[in-house]
Amino acid sequence: MKILRLAIVCAAAAATTPGVAQDVKHTPTLQSCAADINLWSSQVPGFPEPSLDQIRAGLKALTQGEIDGRVTSLGNCVSAYPSLGKGQGGNLPAATTLGNLYGLETQARYLNFIYRHGMLRKFTEEDEAGQR
Repeated sequence: MKILRLAIVCAAAAATTPGVAQDVKHTPTLQSCAADINLWSSQVPGFPEPSLDQIRAGLKALTQGEIDGRVTSLGNCVSAYPSLGKGQGGNLPAATTLGNLYGLETQARYLNFIYRHGMLRKFTEEDEAGQR
């Protein structure tokens, strides 16, 4: 469990944020972006500073495809409306926080997959051999 928590914390530091410029094929409306951010943040108990258990509880029902779609949507919104990617008063913007939480959930799922399939030893051996 300590390894899982460490991996999740490390993933948070490395998680990509949705503020990266992207090609937006169809510009979303500011209203739809704000509505999505409000809805999605309300689905995570304790947002904007949930515990790991709250993150897992709030995002467990989503498929990985849905998470990936949300990350893409957040990126499109921030690209179209840069103000959504700017925090106020030293706080991270909700879009960035959601992107980070989705990254944490994805990393937790990857790690759980490795554990379920008994692949941790193989991963460690290959990593120690320089296979990255």
